[in-house]
Amino acid sequence: MLNKLLKWGGAIVAAIAVLSILNPFLVYHVSRYESVEFGKYYEYSGVINIHTTYSDGSATYEEIGRSCDSLGIHFAIVTDLNTVKPMLDNLDRRWGMTLIIPAVEISGHNGEDRYLIIGDSLPLLPKDGISVDSVLSDASRKGSIVILSRASDSSMHGFVSANTKRNFRGIEIYNFDRSWKDMLSIFQINKIFGAFLSFSADPRSLNYILRYPAKRINEFDSLNETGRIVGIGGLGARSKINMGGNKYWLFPSYESMFNLVHTIIVTRTPYNALYRHDRELTLAAIRKGNLFVAFSGLEPARGFLFTARSGSTEAVMGDSLRLQGKVAIQILLPDSDDVETQILRDGRILGSYENAGRVDITVDMPGTYRVQVFQKRSMLPLFIKRLYPWILSNPIYVYK
Repeated sequence: MLNKLLKWGGAIVAAIAVLSILNPFLVYHVSRYESVEFGKYYEYSGVINIHTTYSDGSATYEEIGRSCDSLGIHFAIVTDLNTVKPMLDNLDRRWGMTLIIPAVEISGHNGEDRYLIIGDSLPLLPKDGISVDSVLSDASRKGSIVILSRASDSSMHGFVSANTKRNFRGIEIYNFDRSWKDMLSIFQINKIFGAFLSFSADPRSLNYILRYPAKRINEFDSLNETGRIVGIGGLGARSKINMGGNKYWLFPSYESMFNLVHTIIVTRTPYNALYRHDRELTLAAIRKGNLFVAFSGLEPARGFLFTARSGSTEAVMGDSLRLQGKVAIQILLPDSDDVETQILRDGRILGSYENAGRVDITVDMPGTYRVQVFQKRSMLPLFIKRLYPWILSNPIYVYK
């Protein structure tokens, strides 16, 4: 009897493993490319935190530019590690219709913390006699955008308490490189293996390893209780897993990552194809938090809009709004099939709405309001519908 149970148990485990590996081929994908009417707002999709051969990446600037342009990405912020050479070299700043913005990622002295510095001025680099705090303070003083990319738990605690002193602009509420590597455990390795086997045939298979970044979102909400913090989506894109010596795997591919996670800015002025104008428009939107993070591999998310109106004033995500009696909140989605929309105030769910392409509510309390949208996908091996993150907005700050 025991032998039979063990045999059947082994067969079930083996079947689950095989189906999980095949799952990325069978996941229900939606691709939608129809034009979207944005009204008086304009939306531009970008990718942030990309490494090239200037540091520890496997692609050149030219290859990154061509790839982004072929995928219809509006802007790419390239943040090579601990080097300002791309900012000094006379590189092409636009490939086709893609705006390329060179920036830098610096590493903390503990080797775990990472910070993005995005701006016009050349940042200092940490070295003997120049601390990381000095580098960040100098960058903030020069008007650059400083974003926490990765942090140890102790650093994140210090980040909250030292937020005002350091003039941080924001954090990566999602980092793809960190996210998928955190799944390298005995319970989730089959998902990574399945994605690895199938991503070259279908880059959208990386959707399978998407996970809601609960810990980072909680940190994001906590930070916004003490000051305004911008949340972006980062890639940490290297497409390079070192195997020892000069050997490495090119996984995940740049194209698959560029398809998966976008930071989409919302502006009131359109691009005009002039580099300086479009660059300043992009950086201004990031600095203010007029943006949302989208997992566009599930489905393109341009056309999402989250606004709030009180009196005659309308605010978009990242803006502040003075409470004049009541606030009318409106949410628009480009698609409403099998989605769940959540409105949060001060990090707590205020309301949840199923399959609604438009949500209108009225509130009369100050607070930090943001929106998150999930898509439902049936995943093997048990065909259970699970919620996958699709859209994570920046807050609208309503004050008395």
